[in-house]
Amino acid sequence: MIRNELCKNDQIREKAQAGVIAVAEQIRAHCSVITKAARADLDGHLKRQDSGISAIEHGVLRHLSRGVTSMAEISRLMGVAPSTLVYVVDGLTAKKLVKRGKDPADRRKEPLLLEKKGAALFAKYSRMDAESALVRSLKAMPDARRTDLLALLQELVHGLTGSERLYLNAGDSATASRVRDEDKETKS
Repeated sequence: MIRNELCKNDQIREKAQAGVIAVAEQIRAHCSVITKAARADLDGHLKRQDSGISAIEHGVLRHLSRGVTSMAEISRLMGVAPSTLVYVVDGLTAKKLVKRGKDPADRRKEPLLLEKKGAALFAKYSRMDAESALVRSLKAMPDARRTDLLALLQELVHGLTGSERLYLNAGDSATASRVRDEDKETKS
C-alpha cells in the first residue's frame, strides 16, 4: 500500500515536471518570436531614420550607455559570439561612436567607452518606435492585461540568475553595478 502511494506521488511529480518543461519550451519559442520581431522592427526603424547603425550596433551602444564596458560581458548579454562582436565594435570605433580604453590595473583588458557622438546617437534612437509590431501588439491589449504581462515577465526574470538579470534589469549603471556585485557574492 505504501509502495503504491509512493509510485503515485512519483507519477504526479513527473507529470508536474513535464508540464513545467512544456511551458518553458513554449515560453522560449514565444521569446524567440518576440526577439526576432523586435530586432526586425529596430533594424527597419534605424534604416528609415538613416541612423547609420544596425540593430546589433544599437544593442552595443545600449549596453555601454548602461555602464557595461567589457566586450565579453556585452557578448554574453547579447548572445553574440565574441568574434562577431569584435567586428561590430570595430565598425562603431571607425564611426567614432565607441573607443577602446586601457585598464591601468590589467593591460590585457580594453574596456569599451561610449564616445559623446555615440551617446548622442543612442539617445536619439533609444526609444521604442511607436509603430513597431511590439508596441502595436501591446496597444491591442487592455491596460490590465499589459500590466499583468509585465508583472509576470518581471517575476520570471527575477527567477533568472547572473548576467541575464543584468541585461533585463539594468536601467542604469548603478543597477548594473549592484547586480554584478550580487552575482560575485553569490558565486563566492
